[in-house]
Amino acid sequence: STLNPVYEYSDEMNAAAETDFNERRMVLWNVCAEHRIVGKYPPNAWEFFISPGHGIAWCNIFKAASSTWMYYFNILGGYSVQYLQRTKASPIDLARKRFPRPTANELNDYISNTISFLIVREPFERLLSAYRNKLEGCRNKYYKLLGEQIVKKFRKTHPPKGVKPPHGPTFREFLEFLVSHYRSGGRFDEHWSPVYSFCTPCSINFTLIAKMETFQRDSEYIIRQAGLETLLLNKMPRYKARWITNRSTSDTRNLIPRYFAQIDEKLLTDVLEIYQLDFELFGYNSTKYYGYVQSPDYG
Repeated sequence: STLNPVYEYSDEMNAAAETDFNERRMVLWNVCAEHRIVGKYPPNAWEFFISPGHGIAWCNIFKAASSTWMYYFNILGGYSVQYLQRTKASPIDLARKRFPRPTANELNDYISNTISFLIVREPFERLLSAYRNKLEGCRNKYYKLLGEQIVKKFRKTHPPKGVKPPHGPTFREFLEFLVSHYRSGGRFDEHWSPVYSFCTPCSINFTLIAKMETFQRDSEYIIRQAGLETLLLNKMPRYKARWITNRSTSDTRNLIPRYFAQIDEKLLTDVLEIYQLDFELFGYNSTKYYGYVQSPDYG
C-alpha cells in the first residue's frame, strides 16, 4: 500500500486513526490553553507546503518523516517517479519550485479550506537523530563549522596525548550548546527547533496531527481524506519506502539510553526547559529520561 509493500490498510485501521487524531487534537488544545500559549507564537508560514489544488497543507518538521512527504509533494508538483529517482537536485529545492513559501496572509486564506497536517516525533528521538545526522562526524561544511565552534566553547577536557578526540562535538557538548543558545535568545536550527515555535500548532488549527510511531497508517489516512489515492498510493519506490520508515526510527530509539547516559540530571532538566512543551503538546512522556542519565551522586 502507501509505503511498505506488506502493509494492508483496513477499516479497523481507519477507525483507530480517526480516534487517535481526535484525541491528539484534544490533548494539544488542552495543553495550549493550560499554558496560555494560544496566539503567543504567530503562525510560522515560512515552513508550510500548501497545494490549494489538492487541498492539503503540511508543516515540514525536519527529522520527522520529512523526506517521505517531500517526495509526495514533489509527485503532487508534477515530477515523475523516474525523474525523482535519477535527479541530483535536492528534494526541498524541487518542491519549493512548485510550492513557494507562503506568506502569512496566504497561509491564513488557505488553511481553513485544506486538510492541514504535521508529523511529529518523540522530541528527544528527533533531537538525537538530528545530532547524529548533522554533527556526529558530519562532512557538511556548515555543520562541520558549527561543530568546531561547539567544541571550542564547550569542551572542558582534552584527551591525553595520542588519544584521538571525538570527531565533532559529543552529545553532551551539543546539549550544553542548545541550553546556552536558548538562554541567550538565539534562533534555533530547523533540525532541532522545538515544534511549538516552528510549526506554531497553538496558533494554527491543524486538521490532523500524525506521528512517526503510526506513520504508515497516518499517512494513508491523510492521503485518503484528501482523495489523493490515485496520485500518491504506490508511488514510493519500494526500496526507498522501507529505508525511510524503518531504519531511522528504530535505530535512534535503541541508542537513546547510551547517549543520555553521557549527561547528568541537571543538564537533562535544562534541556527539558526547551522541549518539555513539545512532550506535553503531543502526548509524549519525558520522565523515563531521568532513568538514563547520571544521578547527582555519580562517581
